[in-house]
Amino acid sequence: MSANVSNEKGYVMLFTLMFILIITVMGLIATQTSVFEIKIAENSRRYSEELAGAEAALNDSIANFRSQSKVGTTYDIAHVLNDTKYRDFKTAFYINDSPQDFPLDSPGTSSSIALIEIRRIVDETEPTCSGNGSDPAFCTLSEPARTVPRLPHRYYAGSIDKRRFAVTATSYRRNSTNLSVTWVQKGISLPAEQNADLF
Repeated sequence: MSANVSNEKGYVMLFTLMFILIITVMGLIATQTSVFEIKIAENSRRYSEELAGAEAALNDSIANFRSQSKVGTTYDIAHVLNDTKYRDFKTAFYINDSPQDFPLDSPGTSSSIALIEIRRIVDETEPTCSGNGSDPAFCTLSEPARTVPRLPHRYYAGSIDKRRFAVTATSYRRNSTNLSVTWVQKGISLPAEQNADLF
């Protein structure tokens, strides 16, 4: 019997170590897959939240288009609406945070869900935002707000004087003042109010 024991060469131990190694590698792969799936789910949740926020801000801005709050002397919706007095589309635009907000992690604090940008849709070439021909005022608009389809701003639908505007909402990241890359945009057409928009 002692002769048989001395002839064993450790095959069982080698087989056991290989089995443990295979199980360990499989466990590591499963863990990495789970971490990757968690990151995908988190990114999907964040995108859905940012898209919903941008859409909510866009819809509210359209519903309350003429009553947007004035931002100092720089951004006033009346300048955008009145193309008789404020003719230059490159300076007549509106930028402000949306009134909708979401609560922050700190109790009693909140942050706007999106940045609202409103401009006229015009049949003119937009100025560039780099090089010698750049327009610093117009270039404060985001890239999506600057690049809208070229159409005549004023047109007549039957006997109604109408104007075209582009409304862009770019969502903020949660618990941050940084803009995300999620934005929505809509072109709207409004009849001119003779007492407010023309004089």
